[in-house]
Amino acid sequence: MAEKLVVLDPGHGGKDPGASGPTKKREKDFVLTMALKVEDILKNVPNITVSLTRRTDVYLELSDRAKVANRMKADFFVSIHANSFLSTSHGSETFYKKDNSKSAAQVLNKAMVGASGLYDRGVKYGNFAVIRETTMPSVLLEVGFISNPEEEKLLFDTAFQDRVALAIAKSICDYMGVKFVVQPAPTPGKPVPVSYPIMEVTVHAEPAQKFEGINVSGTTWLPSRPIGEYLGGKIGYKKGQVTINGTAVETMNIGGTGYVTARALAENVGARPFWDKENPTKVDIYPKEAV
Repeated sequence: MAEKLVVLDPGHGGKDPGASGPTKKREKDFVLTMALKVEDILKNVPNITVSLTRRTDVYLELSDRAKVANRMKADFFVSIHANSFLSTSHGSETFYKKDNSKSAAQVLNKAMVGASGLYDRGVKYGNFAVIRETTMPSVLLEVGFISNPEEEKLLFDTAFQDRVALAIAKSICDYMGVKFVVQPAPTPGKPVPVSYPIMEVTVHAEPAQKFEGINVSGTTWLPSRPIGEYLGGKIGYKKGQVTINGTAVETMNIGGTGYVTARALAENVGARPFWDKENPTKVDIYPKEAV
């Protein structure tokens, strides 16, 4: 099965806190936590690659969120939010804009409501920028009402977050036709999988986007599809190897995701990587220079 790319969009961020609850908890904090939890679940599922529009408390224009997903040629886009209206408003709901997104909205909404235990407000048409300007199937989730004291408390409850994040992750796989596989816990006496130092990667395309790579014996390895396609390359897979613009390159498979070296991206898509001399865990990558 070809690898599927999902872009998760934690709403708001930075100077835009989103809605606030009765105890001043902020929507931007809840949705970032949820997106990171969903990513953490999906990153070990084979045949799924996950990227976030933001993974820190930064502000990103609505159009730039859509540009991130469009530039990466994502297969699916999920924007996560908390609702706000009256203190008595309650429930979960899911919005779609394009006809090709309605079935996705139905699948995710059913799973989210089942896990949240909140009132089902249903699947609705919505003309929101992030699901209007994206070119792939896209949905916007409103998990619950932060304006409702009881639901605000739930939204920031770790057990609730974990339960809903798992449901969202599984429903994304269901919609995309990817088998959801929970990685088993290590068996006592058996080797534990090797973990590698994380590299903080910034791709300076328009808009700039952050990714995570790894360092293996001094070599920077990067998730091939999200970064390669964001840089304008065509990423494929042939006999267990990643191909970049039709050329097979050295590949490392981690959790079902193909990783390639920064050098391979430089040679095949003209990427220009620069390592921070003061902090070698940071890499800045620039697109091919205009001729």
